[in-house]
Amino acid sequence: MLKRVYKILLPEERRRGWGVAFSVFLTSLLDFAGLAALLPLLFKILNGDSIGTNGLWLCGGAALFIIVKNIMTMLLAYGQNKFLLKLYKRLSFTLFSAHYSKGLLYIREHGSIKLGHEINYNCFAFSQNLLAPLLQFSGNILLALMVTIVLVIYEPLIVAMLYGAFIPFVLFYWFGVKRRIKEIGERELNAMREQGRVVSETFKGYAEIEVNQGANTMQRAFIKGMDSITDSHLKLGTILRIPASLSELAIIVGLTLLLAFGTDTAPELLTIFAAASFRLLPALRGILSAWTQMNNALPTMEIIERGVVDLKSGEVDGELKELDFNKAIVVEQLRFGYPDHRELFNNFNLRIEKGEYIGIKGVSGSGKSTLFNILLGFIEPQQGRVLIDDCELNKYSRAAWLKKVGYVPQEVFMTDGTLAENIALGAADSIDREKIDRVLRLAELSDMVAMLPNGVDTPLRECGAVVSGGEKQRIGIARALYKGAEVLLFDEATSALDNATEERINSTIATLRKEIDGLTILSIAHRESSLNYCDRVLKLDK
Repeated sequence: MLKRVYKILLPEERRRGWGVAFSVFLTSLLDFAGLAALLPLLFKILNGDSIGTNGLWLCGGAALFIIVKNIMTMLLAYGQNKFLLKLYKRLSFTLFSAHYSKGLLYIREHGSIKLGHEINYNCFAFSQNLLAPLLQFSGNILLALMVTIVLVIYEPLIVAMLYGAFIPFVLFYWFGVKRRIKEIGERELNAMREQGRVVSETFKGYAEIEVNQGANTMQRAFIKGMDSITDSHLKLGTILRIPASLSELAIIVGLTLLLAFGTDTAPELLTIFAAASFRLLPALRGILSAWTQMNNALPTMEIIERGVVDLKSGEVDGELKELDFNKAIVVEQLRFGYPDHRELFNNFNLRIEKGEYIGIKGVSGSGKSTLFNILLGFIEPQQGRVLIDDCELNKYSRAAWLKKVGYVPQEVFMTDGTLAENIALGAADSIDREKIDRVLRLAELSDMVAMLPNGVDTPLRECGAVVSGGEKQRIGIARALYKGAEVLLFDEATSALDNATEERINSTIATLRKEIDGLTILSIAHRESSLNYCDRVLKLDK
């Protein structure tokens, strides 16, 4: 486990990790010293000596030492937690970047809910439910070793009695629950992921669920998920309580062995046994509890390991290319099909001159949106290539190409931000207000903005709840114009709109060609009326 954790850490984190390891050792040393500070006082009391002035000074000194020790322990624990939370932050961002870098097909295949759960919950669980117990596990082992070494030197019989009593219980616990713990962890992980999916889909599909009276179905799915989560927690909680019971039994058994086989049961020997039981058995109990938590959280490490590998595999291993678009977009001998063996393109060729307005139509499943995703570089051709002015579109040139492209889908993506922030998506930290005003005029949104309570600073709320479908399409156009796009791709952008709104959007698009010299437009549509403004129309079929 330590080797696997070490591989996940960055070089700087590994260096800081040595400091954390030293703080764990120092914490164990302080706990051991706290035990040593109590022994003189215990000896004095059990021997029946008068406390007197010296005894009071001894009590005061022990109390002062315990206070200082606890303050230092809390500071060390703060440093350890800070390290773990920084690691959580970095790993969460790493997993976020890894999933994003895998591309469109990967995200569609795995689903945004599952990926979001891995990014948010898994990284936190890895930090707090695996690494934090790992530190506790290491600290307790160190403390147990210190106490054991001193006891072996001072009175080996005590060690024999304690370990003789505790080890059988440890072996019973270890082999009895090991496999069960990991199963519980995997079940809980899957249940929480499924629960997130149910909640997200219920709120997202509220209208359809309500109309079709499906609320009871979603509620039953929610309750089923909660039952699975609570059942896992109950089982894990029961297992975590077992070490406490075992340690209590071990004290009784150890004391019985000491009385039965010990040649000397003087108060000093009983004092040592009591002190050792006071600190050693809780340490051993902590080892078992930490081990249980680590095994329960082990599936989270496997997910993070895959994420780190995915991020490295998604990195561009060469120099990024710049490109210009002055001539044409050329598709040469394109071949592509999805994993279900449905081939969409075979030896497909297309040339789009700069400044053209191309319409694309075809039945559902004919490959219209797939062609757009290939032209955007989101999907790589299985054969053939896409050229932008003789520069091949690939992972080295895609970033430069996307700077020149605007994309308006049927359902325009909206953040829970202001109108200005949605238009300046990707550059919302430094919004150019004059540019915003210009693109609002070009997209014919000025009248709508005048009706908003705070103008362009009005929050659009989740999924753009305060604007209509037609206004969302215009915001998508304004977004593309704000970034200075030279190519606009409309993926059935008006198919969900009424005829009058569609006509106004198409009129706006036609006006853009006159306003912006050399603007190239590709538009997917089902209705012939949406393609009336095109220079030519490409029909896709089998």
